Amino acid sequence: MQYNTLRHLLLAGAAISLTATSLQAQEVTAPETSNSENAGAETKAPVFHFDTISVTASHDEKLAIDAPASISIVTEGEIERRQAETVHDLLKDLPGVELSGGTRNTVQTPSIRGLGGQRVVTRIDGARQNFNIAHRGGLFIDPAILKQVEVLRGPSSTIHGTGALGGVIAFETKDADDFLEDGEKYGAKITTGFGTVNGAVHGNVTGYARPLENIDLLASVTRKKSDDYDAGDGKKRAYTDDNFVSALIKAGIDINDFHSLGLSYRAYNDDHNLPTTPDGLSTSDIVERESKENSFVLDYNYENPEDNWFDASVKAYYDNTDLDEVRISDGRHQERNLQTLGLEAYNTSRFELHDNAKLALTLGGEIFKDTQEGEEDGAPIGGYPDAERDIYGVYVDNTLTLFDDLELTAGLRFDSYTLDADGEEESDETAVSPRFAASYRVLPFFQPYVSYAEAFRAPSLAEAYASGLHFPSPPFSGLPDNFFVANPNLKPETAKTWEIGANLKHDGLFTSDDAIRAKVAYFRNNVDDFIELDVDVTAGTTTSSNVTKARIQGFEAEVHYDSSTIFGSVTAAHIRGKNTETNEPLDGIPADKASLSLGYHFTDIGLDVGGRGIVARDQERVSDGDDEIDGYATFDIFSSWNADDYVPGLKINAGIDNILDTNYRRGAAVLDEPGRNFKVTASLKF
Repeated sequence: MQYNTLRHLLLAGAAISLTATSLQAQEVTAPETSNSENAGAETKAPVFHFDTISVTASHDEKLAIDAPASISIVTEGEIERRQAETVHDLLKDLPGVELSGGTRNTVQTPSIRGLGGQRVVTRIDGARQNFNIAHRGGLFIDPAILKQVEVLRGPSSTIHGTGALGGVIAFETKDADDFLEDGEKYGAKITTGFGTVNGAVHGNVTGYARPLENIDLLASVTRKKSDDYDAGDGKKRAYTDDNFVSALIKAGIDINDFHSLGLSYRAYNDDHNLPTTPDGLSTSDIVERESKENSFVLDYNYENPEDNWFDASVKAYYDNTDLDEVRISDGRHQERNLQTLGLEAYNTSRFELHDNAKLALTLGGEIFKDTQEGEEDGAPIGGYPDAERDIYGVYVDNTLTLFDDLELTAGLRFDSYTLDADGEEESDETAVSPRFAASYRVLPFFQPYVSYAEAFRAPSLAEAYASGLHFPSPPFSGLPDNFFVANPNLKPETAKTWEIGANLKHDGLFTSDDAIRAKVAYFRNNVDDFIELDVDVTAGTTTSSNVTKARIQGFEAEVHYDSSTIFGSVTAAHIRGKNTETNEPLDGIPADKASLSLGYHFTDIGLDVGGRGIVARDQERVSDGDDEIDGYATFDIFSSWNADDYVPGLKINAGIDNILDTNYRRGAAVLDEPGRNFKVTASLKF
């Protein structure tokens, strides 16, 4: 993609955001109207909803726009508007975020600022999602059950522990309170829809109830089936069909005004045929694959506004993920399983040290255990050893607020982990992860900040203990078969990041009911002891080693605008990465990318219409021997109609993705993306 196209999109976005402009909404329970210039004016309730409480940056709750960190939130309304079918649909226009693994749903894995896989902590309702296998992915989520997705960019181990080198992605599912109106005891919602690019048909049935004043219940089931999709060149891409069922069951109990319990169960089952390496182009080796996940979360919360000593949360979770593959050609049977059992707890105490000095002190801890097993036709499987990983961590995080405008945050975490596999040397290591941030509200609408954070990632069990056959040598090549070699002496990866940024929020910018929100940041992340897989074809070995020191730096911007008529957003990211030992470009760094979304509220009839454009430049900064990646430009249109005034409970979303039928590939993916896709989803609540 040519530079001028990207520049013009950025300039257009800037013009919109500075005149009468753009914002795709981020939801808020109670928008603020705190600007001094509006004091004394008649107060009018804004029509927008877009400031959400952040759950990732710290446990001292605050609006995401006020946090001294790079945070993006995709709300329930936006999820419905996008008619999201995959994680990529949810995150595709967020700055610094990409999805690797290609287009097949169960293979997609997120990356943040060029760091992906197990370098990003992924949570669903607070439960870690640690299952991740090379070439096979490991994130199984149904967008239909999601209320919100929050993305925290940058190292975050002080709060989130191992793996948070790139950042954190937190998925939050719906509960009964998201459906029940005041005074309602029970209800149901039926949703159905289709897409033309792959013949997708999906449906969801959700029932919810509040049988007693202090008890709420929810049960939801989704079924989706699709065929192979057509790319922009009009040709089908083989084995891209999908067939899954997901379920969500939730119960909440308010023990009294301050104590509450929650219990949830989530299930996902996907059954379809895929290539053995579904993130690649080859379709010569096909397996029948069943992906199953069962997850349980039990949480307890204590919140009393008059109790400054205790604001506590305890969460226990169990996740069981299983990949079962049978090769169609010869019946070879492989099974890989990971079970994660975890417990996390924290408490925040608040002290008023002076009239102009307030301290929030959070003490917390986390412990979890990964147990993985794999077999091939009843024998050990190469690359996925039977092994265990135990990790525990404790941390303290402090936020000092002075004169309501100056905020200082300092935190420190200690983690210890143990890796163990039958017949292999045990590996033990510790890590310390500090962080510091300072922000100052220079003007009522402008808050610059600076932050420093360190993070670490413990080696995965496969990286430390992989053994067995990797791949056979080609016939008549004279080369030996290639075998994995365990390396229990791996060091943890570490990251150290400086970030300078600013938050902008202003209500009543042009009219009494509009608002603008913006986040901009520049960061530099130094990563040591990068773990890479070294394949020596001549020696016939494959082993993981700490080989690389890397530097990743860049700029990100996100601007949102909303009013009673116009809404939209502008996002952009410019990221560079290199191996500081060889000065070679770092693999996995995303191309320069920008997006523009613009729409209009027809409030009289409950209709929103708009469009979205995403432009990515050519990625020319690649390692020696790798092909450059072409840029692309795609455009979508969308509409959302709340028809409740005409048919009670009816809502219809319709749109066209990739309206120009562009044939393109995303990032380092080898499969072309889907072509033009007409989508319609209708829901009826009663």
